[in-house]
Amino acid sequence: MLLSPQDHRRIALATAAAEATTRGQIVCVVAEEAAPYMEVPLAWAAAGALLVPAALLSLGGAATHWFDGVWGWSAVHVAATHTTVAAALGAYALLQCLLFAAIALLASIPAVRRTLTPASLKHGHVHQRALEQFFARGMENTRERTGVLIYASLTDRCAEVVADEGVNAKVSPQAWAEVIAALTAGMRAGKPGDGFVAAIETCGPLLAAHFPSEGANRNELPDAVVETQSL
Repeated sequence: MLLSPQDHRRIALATAAAEATTRGQIVCVVAEEAAPYMEVPLAWAAAGALLVPAALLSLGGAATHWFDGVWGWSAVHVAATHTTVAAALGAYALLQCLLFAAIALLASIPAVRRTLTPASLKHGHVHQRALEQFFARGMENTRERTGVLIYASLTDRCAEVVADEGVNAKVSPQAWAEVIAALTAGMRAGKPGDGFVAAIETCGPLLAAHFPSEGANRNELPDAVVETQSL
């Protein structure tokens, strides 16, 4: 389990308490990681294989020109150097292949891959997974279109809020920044359960301000947090 049984209970209770004050419907989803990010090792390997040999070749060319100018190499020396071009090209290609394989393997180590993955790429995948979960849970089918999904990717330490059109018509997307901040703060502290509870407690008043409770609210979506597998 990604969250402890105690955290599951706390999140469900916090969701029920928030929904008691509003007609909005809150669903929490947690994943270990939003994506495998296989493009990251390949991108770093390709960049290293292309740039490192080129840099070494550039340094080698500079050294040759230095010798020509300082030590007075003759045309014979230069001609002799040119005879090694074919061998150098072969070595260049071999070096590129070896670098590509070595960097790809190194960057595939989970801890290394996570360090090398750009934050923008993580946020993009988290956003996509959150949208997928929103529709997979049928959250667009609530009576007043008041579904709100709170999604977290633990390894990425990223969160996303997806709200249905009924909520978006009244709540600015910027208003969810505090919800996301509360959740990500909990994840960074190693306490995702606390983060979810804080996010729900922040989300509740936002919904209640525009969709206040009308007494016995109909609970259209489950309160239990959903754990999903990484792709």
